[in-house]
Amino acid sequence: EETRQVDKHEHGVGELNIAVEGSTIEFEFMIPGADIVGFEYVAKSDEDIAKINQALKTFDDYTNIFTLSSNSLCELDSQKVALKEEDEHDDHDEHDDQDEHAEENHNEFYAKYSFECGNINAIKEVNFPYFATFTNSGELEVQFISNMGSTSFEVEGDEPSINTDGKI
Repeated sequence: EETRQVDKHEHGVGELNIAVEGSTIEFEFMIPGADIVGFEYVAKSDEDIAKINQALKTFDDYTNIFTLSSNSLCELDSQKVALKEEDEHDDHDEHDDQDEHAEENHNEFYAKYSFECGNINAIKEVNFPYFATFTNSGELEVQFISNMGSTSFEVEGDEPSINTDGKI
């Protein structure tokens, strides 16, 4: 029963891409709705819509999600926070043969933050208050790319940080 389906859309697992280029660092999150609001269907009730709006507001302040050392002098340059919803009416994937999938609804939180840093090398670690903020969350799979190469991390609530020392 422990077979874990390797599926792009896995419960309890969010994806995070971190890219460093010059003095810029970008964070791009793609997280299943269940991890954030406890459900994945497209919200219709007022209560569910309120939960989603509250979650989006929480994402608006990136310090609820992750923190960077202050001596890196990073200033938020731009951000985009969105909820991506798919239901059977706007499922553009080419999988007509998989009718059973067409009945599923998914929502996914998307957030992208771009920083301009005065001293980017001072980022020795990234901490994730995300796990305390969203208690349904299980894990973040992190792809980290810089001119030093790329590396990947798995971050979980009991150890909510990654060590980027020497990787920037």
